[in-house]
Amino acid sequence: MKTQDLTEKIVDKLTSSFDIKKNQTLDGIQYDFSGIYTEETSKYILSKEMIYDSFSNNETVLCKTFEESEFSIDHDILKKYIIKNLSFFKGKKENQMSSMITFVYIGGHLSDIDKDKIKKFKFHKSFLFGIKGWINTKIIYIDILNKKIITNKMGKKDMAFFNSFFKK
Repeated sequence: MKTQDLTEKIVDKLTSSFDIKKNQTLDGIQYDFSGIYTEETSKYILSKEMIYDSFSNNETVLCKTFEESEFSIDHDILKKYIIKNLSFFKGKKENQMSSMITFVYIGGHLSDIDKDKIKKFKFHKSFLFGIKGWINTKIIYIDILNKKIITNKMGKKDMAFFNSFFKK
C-alpha cells in the first residue's frame, strides 16, 4: 500500500465525523490533511433558549507523510509547537473542556530510538486546574512497509481504527 492510498482511506473514514481540510499549513508545517471534530453538550431550562450549562469537546487530527529516513521526533520541539499553537488546538469556544490533539505520521521503517521517543511522549495541559479544560496529545506512527503502528499511551485506543486499514 502506498502512503497516498492510506492517507485517502483515512480521510474517507474520518469525513463522516471530522471537518477535513487537505494540505493544511500550521505554523509553517505542511500537513497532508487536518480534521477537526467538535461536540457540544448543553443543559436547558424549559426551552432551548435558556441554557444553564454547556461544554464542548474538541479533537484535532493532523496527518503528515514522510520518506523513510526523514522522520525524527524531539519531545521539546513538539511540546513548544503545541504550546505556540494552543489557541488553534483548544478551539475558539469559551465553554471548551477537553481537547485532544492527534498527530498521525505515515512513513517507512522507524529507528528504535524514535519508537521509544514516541512511546514515552506525553503532553497534558490543564487550564485553571482543569476547571477551564485540558488538552491531551496522541502520537500515532504508521510504518507502512512493515504494517505496524507505534503510538504513545494516549493513542492506544486508536490502534484498532488504524489497524483496520491493513486488513483485507
